[in-house]
Amino acid sequence: MKLPRHFVGKSFLIIALVAVIYVAGALWLGWDEIRDRISHFPGQALLFMAGLSLFNYVLRFFRWELYLRQLGRPLPWRTSLGLYFSAYVMVITPGKIGEVFKAAVMREKCGVPLALGIPVVLAERIYDFLAVLVLAILGLFIWPESFAGLTTGLVAAAFLPVALALFRHPGVRTRLLNKLGKAPLLKDHTVSLDSSMTSLDRLLSLRLVLISMILTTVAWLAECLGLWIACRGLQSAVSVGESIFVYAAGTLVGSLSFLPGGLGGTEAVIIILLKNLSVDGAQAAAAALLVRIFTLWLAVVLGLVFFLVYRRSLFGATPEQDSGGDSPS
Repeated sequence: MKLPRHFVGKSFLIIALVAVIYVAGALWLGWDEIRDRISHFPGQALLFMAGLSLFNYVLRFFRWELYLRQLGRPLPWRTSLGLYFSAYVMVITPGKIGEVFKAAVMREKCGVPLALGIPVVLAERIYDFLAVLVLAILGLFIWPESFAGLTTGLVAAAFLPVALALFRHPGVRTRLLNKLGKAPLLKDHTVSLDSSMTSLDRLLSLRLVLISMILTTVAWLAECLGLWIACRGLQSAVSVGESIFVYAAGTLVGSLSFLPGGLGGTEAVIIILLKNLSVDGAQAAAAALLVRIFTLWLAVVLGLVFFLVYRRSLFGATPEQDSGGDSPS
């Protein structure tokens, strides 16, 4: 199954727009100072940040494996690994199309019904959001400053458990899955709503809630610690607890913005909250840039590598085959 070409074009457009936003922000906050801070950042700290992000990805991959096995449809190890990490290249696509793309590829290449694939990707997003919300709430207890206009976003995030309860109402569930069924990659397929709800209920059982929340919270805590290491490397006196709240709040607001990968929103919140902690603008911008390199763009690069390796087996024809050329032996 091939990714529609217009999504590739939109992805490059998003990258270009983000580059403009980053450059504009750097010029406003002082590009020379930001560059100077980053140039003196210790290399060992970069390795620690990369390691923490990779730890996050690995834990969430094992969670993906757990869900597939819970639904009785485990994939071959190499196929599962390739599909899961290849989807990371689509983190910045509009509407997070990579999520439904995983379910569509599982159907096309592995014979896994959409009624099983869609609940898996829904459960992933639900537990991610809940885990980050838990970390933000924990961080609130030691946050020494105001919320800097984040009250609305945090309250909105706190409504997710309520929304999840409403989701189990048949009418609400049906409307939501009908909308998912209209996604470009899924609109030509029929999804059994009853089967989907049964599968999702199994992934929301008490046992899986406990396991998933532990795995997911630890995974996202690792990325919060990445911000703490970035601040330490930049000589900013930000505590572990403060770093947890700043990163979790930034991630929540970025998610609620519905922008691809939370681009722009997450960085802005991180910078604002760090400045509230008396971190100067250049240091705050450098910390936000560094942490996003390792928590977002590293995932995109990793996804691209896996996509290129697995594009023939999972994603259809190669570009040479599309253009009518001979395929390599």
